Amino acid sequence: MAHVAVPVALAAASGAAGIQGAKAEARGLGAQATQTRMQARSEALKYKQQGVAVLDNMLRTMATQRAAAGAGTIDAFEGNPATMRMKAMKGGATEYFTTREGQTIVTRQGELQAIEYERQAKAVISAARNQAILGMVQAGAMGAMMGGAPTPDPTGLGPLKTQAIGLRAPATYQPLAFSSTYSPLTQTTEQQFMSLLGS
Repeated sequence: MAHVAVPVALAAASGAAGIQGAKAEARGLGAQATQTRMQARSEALKYKQQGVAVLDNMLRTMATQRAAAGAGTIDAFEGNPATMRMKAMKGGATEYFTTREGQTIVTRQGELQAIEYERQAKAVISAARNQAILGMVQAGAMGAMMGGAPTPDPTGLGPLKTQAIGLRAPATYQPLAFSSTYSPLTQTTEQQFMSLLGS
């Protein structure tokens, strides 16, 4: 039994070391996931700042248009103040929602990358565990195939005294010994077949 237990114990120790290494690698991947999320949030804040700048610009443009309308200096070819305000709002809203979409895209990309890092971390640990189990199974199988110390004879008679019980193995195995005419070394295939039939 020791011939199996020792290799399995060594394989288990090796597997445990492999699992610890995989856990360290998984912690590194977890840190990368956290870093990716933080970077995505940082990029999202940049897009949010751009959106705020767009809204500020839109408010300035509308204030300028109101001041121009109040002073009576609006060009007749540009349209009335309400039309100009609507154009400014439309352009500002388009630009603002573009920055919001950029913020959403960056956040989702970062989250997807972080999820991928976390998935890789789980896969690394799982692979290390599977490798440890496989190593122990292989070590046990190799130990079992190598065998151990010889087991004692349960009869106590030893190898030479088995004939006293009446157990004898035949000298050679001859399944066709009943046929006196069968000779595979000197006969053709047809002759061998016929001699087996007794002809």
